[in-house]
Amino acid sequence: MISSEVLKQYLDFAQDAYHEHNDSGQAFRQKGQVPYIEHPLGSALLLLADTKLPFEIRERGFKILVLHDVLEDTSLPLPEWVEDDVRKGVEAMTYRGEEVLLAKREWVMGHESFVKLLTLYDMFWNLYERHIGGSDERRALWKQTVLDLTDAVEREYGNLRIVQVSRAVAKETEW
Repeated sequence: MISSEVLKQYLDFAQDAYHEHNDSGQAFRQKGQVPYIEHPLGSALLLLADTKLPFEIRERGFKILVLHDVLEDTSLPLPEWVEDDVRKGVEAMTYRGEEVLLAKREWVMGHESFVKLLTLYDMFWNLYERHIGGSDERRALWKQTVLDLTDAVEREYGNLRIVQVSRAVAKETEW
């Protein structure tokens, strides 16, 4: 069980990091209408709600997803109180390369199944809110990456809710 204190600690740090220390130029998303924390929080809550996964995976994944863009998009390091397994998960999800989706796609697909699972929630959330910029080709590659991750996650974890939802949303996405 995630205690209220731990939940608040993670959420307070994430809110401060993404809003007050954001160096990506994205303190707000959707043309300045939605705070950036909505993205990591949305993907984290979606994972936490998927009761087809064991709770231990959901709890650790929630913590990682709430913090997953801190090292990429803010000037803050992870705090000392972050558990080692969560720290390693955030580091595994941190892409430190040139922002070329094809390179990130290959990088992600080479990771272990747990990182692919979390990356699916992360990338799906962008697809869900249709917050993917760039060319039609870039958006189509993003959608295909979500579908490829969906297949990989299904092979490892079975027919999770994220598998069902990501396929349905991708099907209705016209790029």
